[in-house]
Amino acid sequence: MRVIILAAACLGLWSNTVDAQVAAEQVGTETMSAPGGNWFISKTRNGGYIYDADSGDMHGLISLSPYTSSVEIDKQRKQFYAPETYYSRGVHGERTDVVAIYDFDNLSPVAEVDIPEKIAVLGFRRHVGMLSGGRHLLVFNMTPAQSVTVVDVEERTFVGEISTPGCAMIMPVANNDFLMICGDGTLQLIQLDDEGQETNRERSKKFFEVLEDPVFDRPVPTPDGWLLISHSGKAFDVGAEGSKISVSKAWSLLDEEDEEQKWRPGGGEFASLHAPTGLLYVLMHKAEKDYTHHDPGTEIWVMSASDRRRLERIELEVPANSLFVTQTGEPKLIVGDEEGGLHVYDAVKLTLDMTIEDPGPGPVFFTGFE
Repeated sequence: MRVIILAAACLGLWSNTVDAQVAAEQVGTETMSAPGGNWFISKTRNGGYIYDADSGDMHGLISLSPYTSSVEIDKQRKQFYAPETYYSRGVHGERTDVVAIYDFDNLSPVAEVDIPEKIAVLGFRRHVGMLSGGRHLLVFNMTPAQSVTVVDVEERTFVGEISTPGCAMIMPVANNDFLMICGDGTLQLIQLDDEGQETNRERSKKFFEVLEDPVFDRPVPTPDGWLLISHSGKAFDVGAEGSKISVSKAWSLLDEEDEEQKWRPGGGEFASLHAPTGLLYVLMHKAEKDYTHHDPGTEIWVMSASDRRRLERIELEVPANSLFVTQTGEPKLIVGDEEGGLHVYDAVKLTLDMTIEDPGPGPVFFTGFE
């Protein structure tokens, strides 16, 4: 008994000594500073990692669902919008789909909008899009029936669902409208009114062969619309004016020698355009067989989108799956390689500025704060 009492007394004395030396932890919430033009989000299966490409510093992490397809940034309202899917048993059970709204300050969810349990849970950047009016967010669904969910982010309400059989991806254009790529080699234009209700839809003429040379489901935004690239390296400038869809004649990323050597685009988000200069960055690889459109790039080709010619080539030490260029006057080219590396280049000088150490899981795609 004396031993126990003595031990208890010593423990109490030691505890009092530790309490006197260790300061109490301050509980609070940190806030994120105002994002700069060269900030970006590296979207992974674990969340959205927010980096500054000028310094390489990480400024935060958005805790997304494992099934979130993409994130849309609203700088005016200082909010992020993320379509999220949850299951009551983790990977099975009752399903709940929402558009979660996170604020810029502490990256915490501030609201959510219940939507139909139909989100296409694939990591495609253009499965989510904010329309030009800044009020309506679109989410692509696949169950396998294809449709689009419309959410009013001002009122934070579900507006409705638009059936889009055979057509996928969301490419916003002017006047609250958006384009979609269709499985018959055409484009579809859907026009909405101010309340987010469909008023009209149009279809383009067939401009690519789905079985022979399909276009990628990775459209690249341009100042006048979108750039679509095919598996063989053909490019199409597409857009819409009013109810009229425009599709340019095909132009090629490759010259005759490139074609002989079987260079092909490929990877995840493999192309990005710097709108102010018209510089287009594309991941390319040599195709030793057919159907290599998912293969990572061994080189980055720098193209002039206006002159439609290649300017430079960057050889990569490690093949890359995705890239993204920021839109500032001093742009940065962000490259994610297949080993999980995250690299920042000067997008004009084409020199490697830095490699971000321990960036977390490999990126699915990037999103900028422009």
